[in-house]
Amino acid sequence: MKNILTITVFFLLFSMHASAFADLKVKESVNVGILLDVESFNIASDKKYSIKNSEKILNLSPGNINIRILGDKIIAGKYNLKLPVQITSDSYIIVNKVIYRGNIAVRLSKNRKLNIINVLNIEDYLKGVLPKEVSASWDIEALKAQAVISRSYAVKNLNRHITENFNMCSSVHCQVYGGASAENEKCNKAIADTHGQVLMFDNEIAQTVFHASCGGYTEDPKYVWDWKNATPDYLKGRKDKYCSDSPHNEWTCTLSEKIIRKKLLSSGYKIGSIKKITLSGNTGGHAKEFVIITHKDGKLKLKTYKFRLAVDSGLIKSAMIKNIKRKGTDFIFSGRGWGHRVGLCQCGAKVMAEKGLSYKKILQYYYPKTKIKNIEYEK
Repeated sequence: MKNILTITVFFLLFSMHASAFADLKVKESVNVGILLDVESFNIASDKKYSIKNSEKILNLSPGNINIRILGDKIIAGKYNLKLPVQITSDSYIIVNKVIYRGNIAVRLSKNRKLNIINVLNIEDYLKGVLPKEVSASWDIEALKAQAVISRSYAVKNLNRHITENFNMCSSVHCQVYGGASAENEKCNKAIADTHGQVLMFDNEIAQTVFHASCGGYTEDPKYVWDWKNATPDYLKGRKDKYCSDSPHNEWTCTLSEKIIRKKLLSSGYKIGSIKKITLSGNTGGHAKEFVIITHKDGKLKLKTYKFRLAVDSGLIKSAMIKNIKRKGTDFIFSGRGWGHRVGLCQCGAKVMAEKGLSYKKILQYYYPKTKIKNIEYEK
């Protein structure tokens, strides 16, 4: 995961009084990149819909149509329109069999292919996020906590993909988003019950990063990313007593020397055949900070998070690597937690909710010294 402190925010403070958070206004809409660098896609709706640009408008009957790129235009059936275009409907819009609220924008990508962008309001966007980030079977208070931090994260990071002409992507790089197809009634209730609520710290929206399981300790971001600034109090690593029941507290995985070397080479690291992999340093006495790789051409020292991302973040579940052993041509890794381990631990939040703690208590536990405030949306 890239350093997210470089991200700026699309919001305006209309009052100079520090306590007047009712005047905190943010843009209502968000542009979500749902398909990137594709050459074609399918569009459909159960009602009449239109495809238009600044010169032309196509009014289409209910049904589906395949769209493909040709130069700086799209070919939609027997019609063609110059990019960018917008697709609108009085109903849902279906893209490659996934249902979406709002509108669809189609733009030329940097690679001269198509970027398909879902344009909708933030509250509706969250309806497609929550069921993808947590289980709808969880206690409602855990879902409310997730709603507040997902909303805060979205508003805080609206510029994350601005150079690509959209705000957020639909993957783990931002937040996983599944459109209206992913929606769940219980998650929608959690969003409605916390409508417009965000976490604030020092009169700014907090950087509410979150992860699946901390393995008993949340982490200071300076050990996880290339963090240049001082860590705010609400993100400092600390022991988490509620994550003790997590199924991800302990993990092991086995990777061959060949696979590790291949992955590191493809990530741009110059490395020969690997002889040994060791750990060095610690963060607060509970997690190693560096991976040292001894190979035929010398040594390579990497922060554990960079090693994890380069090799396999699915199998090496976190940068909290506790031990590395060699067995023949394989290396066996063991560690704790799942994800970057900064901010809210979703497994811990689940346990807190099951114990009867409110979403406000959950948020205070994982983001101490923050406050819940309401934002006002503007068109």
